[in-house]
Amino acid sequence: MAFNINDKILSQRLQRYLSKARKNEGNSLAKLASGTIFVPEDPHPAERAIAEKMEYKVRALAASKRNVNDALSLLQTAESSMSEISNMITRMKEINIAAASTTVSDQERRYLFIEYEALHDEINRVSMTTEFNGIPLLNGSRDDAPETLIFRVGDPVHPDEGFLDSDDINSLRLENFQSIDTTSAALGIQSAADLLAGSDEEEGISLEDVEEMLLPENEEAFATIYDQAVTNLSTQRALFGGLQSRLHRSLDYIDVYQENIAAAKSRISDTDYASEVTNMIQEKIKATAATSLLAQSNLMGSRTLQLLNSIN
Repeated sequence: MAFNINDKILSQRLQRYLSKARKNEGNSLAKLASGTIFVPEDPHPAERAIAEKMEYKVRALAASKRNVNDALSLLQTAESSMSEISNMITRMKEINIAAASTTVSDQERRYLFIEYEALHDEINRVSMTTEFNGIPLLNGSRDDAPETLIFRVGDPVHPDEGFLDSDDINSLRLENFQSIDTTSAALGIQSAADLLAGSDEEEGISLEDVEEMLLPENEEAFATIYDQAVTNLSTQRALFGGLQSRLHRSLDYIDVYQENIAAAKSRISDTDYASEVTNMIQEKIKATAATSLLAQSNLMGSRTLQLLNSIN
């Protein structure tokens, strides 16, 4: 057996193994700390490019989701106000029907129409003041009312001509928005201000005047003016309701789409902690073993020195 004191091949090989084990252990620690597999020593450029593209898509979907939620908030604001207007119209009809009877005196009839006129004014107040972020929702005649409401639910997509009515299928539009008007005049509800002003507590309001207020403009289609008003209001509510239903479906789609893209990105870029902890422990064992063996590699030189000492 040969004894060489200049033979460093084994030591260099062990040092290389030790350096590699420490590097891999450091990579595992970095992956565990960052939660991703992309570290400076092991960048995975191809996988990183795919993951960043998916992250770009996930964040764009998050922005679209915020748009849809804001649009739903706008429509729900309008819907809740329209619901209250409908309730007030119902109460006004109750008052008018109750007053259109000889069982009620002229004085009592006047008391009823004081409440009627208060509800009439409240309908106009709600119609004129209901806004969302400065956008009037129930009074399209205002100068600041937009002609069209546009809700962006995704990246612009322009399909072939004739595929859909819209040029951009990810842009939901509510056309003729300025035609929406829920004021009493637009709904056809009459005011009782003249009746109240032309009467006093002793005189009251006559039965004939009350019956005249019940008559609709189109007597063939509607029984009372309030039925006509509710129909006009329901027609406008349907525009908001249809778009609101579509936005709910769009939100469900975005949630599922975003979830799937995020899951795909996670499978590519996120650290598998169970696997990475196993790798780290394995590299620790390798580093410990290489350190021990590196110390043992010096024994060959010691044995050669012992052989030389035996000459004396």
